[in-house]
Amino acid sequence: MEKNSDAWNERFGWYWYGAEKIFQWDSERFEKDAKEYKENGITTIILFGTHFRYSFWAYWDDIVETIGKITKAFHKYGIKVIEHHSTHLTYEPIHWEVVKKGQAHKDLEDFPNFFETSQANPILGGARMDDFAQIDGSTGKKALSSYIHTEGKNMDWIFKHYNGNAHCFNHPAYETSYKEHLAKIIATGVDGIMNDDVQWFGGGTACTCEYCREKFRNETGYELPSPENWAAFYENYSDPAYIAWKKFKKQSSADFHFRLDKFYKSLGFDPMRPAYCAEVLPFDTTCYGFEGGAPLWDYIFQECCGIIRESYVCFAGEAVHRYALARRYNVPSMALMYPSTKDSTYAGWALSRSWGQLFTGTHGTIPTLFDKDYRVFEKKNEEFYFEPDKLSDISFYFSKKTRDCCDHDAPRKFMKPLMSYIESAYVSGIGCDMVFEEDTVDVLCQNKMIAAVSVEAMDHAELLKLKEYVKRGGTLYVSGVFAEKNDTYQHRDLNTALKILGMKSKAAPFHAKTPVTVRYDGKTLELKQALVYNIFVETNGTTFAETKDGFCAGVIESIGKGKIIFFSGETGDNPIQPAAWKNPNPDEKTFVEGAQIDAMKQENGGMVSLLAGKRISVVGAPNIVPTLYRVNPGMALHLVNTANMVSQTDSYVEVDEPLPQFMDTDPDRKLLPELVVKLDRVQLGENVKATIASPEIDAEQEISICKIGEDEYQITIPADLFSGYALVKLCF
Repeated sequence: MEKNSDAWNERFGWYWYGAEKIFQWDSERFEKDAKEYKENGITTIILFGTHFRYSFWAYWDDIVETIGKITKAFHKYGIKVIEHHSTHLTYEPIHWEVVKKGQAHKDLEDFPNFFETSQANPILGGARMDDFAQIDGSTGKKALSSYIHTEGKNMDWIFKHYNGNAHCFNHPAYETSYKEHLAKIIATGVDGIMNDDVQWFGGGTACTCEYCREKFRNETGYELPSPENWAAFYENYSDPAYIAWKKFKKQSSADFHFRLDKFYKSLGFDPMRPAYCAEVLPFDTTCYGFEGGAPLWDYIFQECCGIIRESYVCFAGEAVHRYALARRYNVPSMALMYPSTKDSTYAGWALSRSWGQLFTGTHGTIPTLFDKDYRVFEKKNEEFYFEPDKLSDISFYFSKKTRDCCDHDAPRKFMKPLMSYIESAYVSGIGCDMVFEEDTVDVLCQNKMIAAVSVEAMDHAELLKLKEYVKRGGTLYVSGVFAEKNDTYQHRDLNTALKILGMKSKAAPFHAKTPVTVRYDGKTLELKQALVYNIFVETNGTTFAETKDGFCAGVIESIGKGKIIFFSGETGDNPIQPAAWKNPNPDEKTFVEGAQIDAMKQENGGMVSLLAGKRISVVGAPNIVPTLYRVNPGMALHLVNTANMVSQTDSYVEVDEPLPQFMDTDPDRKLLPELVVKLDRVQLGENVKATIASPEIDAEQEISICKIGEDEYQITIPADLFSGYALVKLCF
């Protein structure tokens, strides 16, 4: 089958297979499943099974044969097949009691002699499998597949474990063995490959095998230390060798994906290559290949690991990144969610589409597919979901250097403020986007306002790009620490950074928590407990933020056709709404942290609202989150009802707790009252027509829209039309 060229109209489903399907199913049963997926509107499936593929080496022939059966069955119904597996994670050494608790791996015992074969050491690719394990620099031994992760509203560091070892992508025998396996999969006729988990483990200490050591030495001129000297090297951000090693690992991950691309082409195979990452904004402790391989991906998406109703704000923040990265490479963005009920499927679908993304969801295999109603709705309104172009009022500056190369606690110090601003903008109804440190001036100038939030590392060229952006008419908002690390990650004085940026105002250190009054465009914002880092002792502009004692904590300075709004501090504690990861024990409830949304709206949300203004406001229901996109027929306005989706206090919840507004087949659900939507700074013309559609409405209805000012419109949505989600179609 040819590679799909109509990417935004693809509809992804997931197909799980395990021992039963591998050893017992015939073609007829696979075809029955394929028919059901077709009836649910799915156009492409992504396979999930035998995920830690190297632990299933003894069954590779059986697995490949099964992939062939699945592919043939689904092709019969015109559905594409993408094979997906972990490139290198293993269950060796195995922790059997831990593994048995994992729902996705509950059938491992059904693989004959799995306990023995998964712990064996076969020859693959010309070497023993244990020989190409990632090596822990602190021990010189095989690295455990552990990684460092932040969790909770305070972003506390914890270790996560995959309970096994991982292999090294720079080891030639590993690459040989993996390509041999891939070649057999490709021969089955699959349409795509998703090479998952290309990353480095050992809690950040891998890999230091002989091949990585030699490659690192040749590429950087540095030597990796021996285990006895590891402690002085590891996470020493003042050591250029350590920073070089992190960059080396990141590049090695990307290089592996590009070598696979070359390998695929050598076979005449042009695969669909989707790729996901759960969290990009806070950290990249495993030096994952997701970002470096981005030019290769056909779909750039996020894995939303958490209970949808409790985690949607966190997911929405990550969605800003995926949407922007996907747009950079002109491919669709997507969200993978794990709904377990029809109402959670509807909620996940509605949120994804409102973020400008495709939706894919799974909680296992059929017979419980819930996609059909939403896929039918998408098909009916496909022009309004095709290539959505976001209308945003502020774009956040994303700095990988700050995240990766500055500080062990960068997630809490630098990335949490950024995440808080993005999430706060979202819950405040402000359309937001993202720009990247590598963007050109021309790309930056496509954004009306750019917010550089806690950007610790910024090289000289970046500062000059931002200066040029402002000179051409852009507005740059700076908050928190700024450009304290230079091109070589050495300390830079703030006034030096200000001078390079083109500012004439001068600052002096001032570290205090204090009330601050912010004034902008005739409006005022009171910050009760702002954290001020510096005060401006010389200002070449107007005061933007003033402490209770009269010190200038923020200044607005004009440069060329634009301006810089510089606030040297934090609005408060930078609240975030963390994802609520499901308790792995199915017999226990999941702990969730109480809502931070009110604090978000008051602090960073208040600041963004003051600076960017509200393009969309909804009156009639306080928890409607609106988003607006340009589409070919005009504009698409998404309205999502998020009422009661986040627990107000810390509590324990059931994974399947209902979402009443998304129980769209319940005739007794509470429908929304009349809504009045006001649009500002939107050019719709004099003859715009508005209609409302929803999976809950049998047929779309024309609704009232009137022009109330220059580029201002008011839409009136009658009461009792919908409860969960609506698409307002604006045609002109």
